[in-house]
Amino acid sequence: MALDFYHGHGSPFSWRVWLALEAKKIPYELKVLSFQNEDTKKPEFKAVNPRGQVPTIVDDGYALWESLAILEYLDERFASGAKLYPGDAASRGRMRRLVAEMEAYLYREGVSPIVDELFWSGDKGPNPEIVAKARDKVRDELEYMAKELKGKFFAGDSLTAADCVMAPLLQYCKRITFRKPETKLLQHIYKAHAFLIQTPRESTVADAEPPSCVFDRGLAVRQQGCNHVFHL
Repeated sequence: MALDFYHGHGSPFSWRVWLALEAKKIPYELKVLSFQNEDTKKPEFKAVNPRGQVPTIVDDGYALWESLAILEYLDERFASGAKLYPGDAASRGRMRRLVAEMEAYLYREGVSPIVDELFWSGDKGPNPEIVAKARDKVRDELEYMAKELKGKFFAGDSLTAADCVMAPLLQYCKRITFRKPETKLLQHIYKAHAFLIQTPRESTVADAEPPSCVFDRGLAVRQQGCNHVFHL
């Protein structure tokens, strides 16, 4: 039986789960919620998730939210497709450490302050010092993460939880740059990370968008699914 997947377009947290569902070949029914219409605040959804946030899944009556918790649940619950946390205890520990670092430093200290200042600062407008500091943090964290690269994907030769977290953050940076070109976040991605532009172990894909490069390295994910995940 297909699980229900509650998603909101533009949410990098929902993108994480969507990628995992596709990578693990898990049947799901997509339920798109509109942020503009405040669907996440409506009683019918709050009955499913009292926090009123996406992503949320419902698997045979069991509701779960928080994207990282969902990734681990899907990996334990379904044996099909990619293993998101593969290997021995040390390998799985490394995976959890990478994911935690992306969440704590790249997103919370880098991407999130930029979004808050540029899109949610109201009449007072963005603080350029905060934006500049956060932009530098994005650069530094991407340079740090580049040293963790292994194999054809981020953490090895197959897609893992690290890809499910990193790729949406990169796509989110692209989305921010599209709406606010002055942030120039894509410069950090393209300049700091040759692995997003080309794969030294394979062929050059210089014209591809960063997240596409991640998925083009042999992942058996339905193309339609990838297109929908990165909906702009």
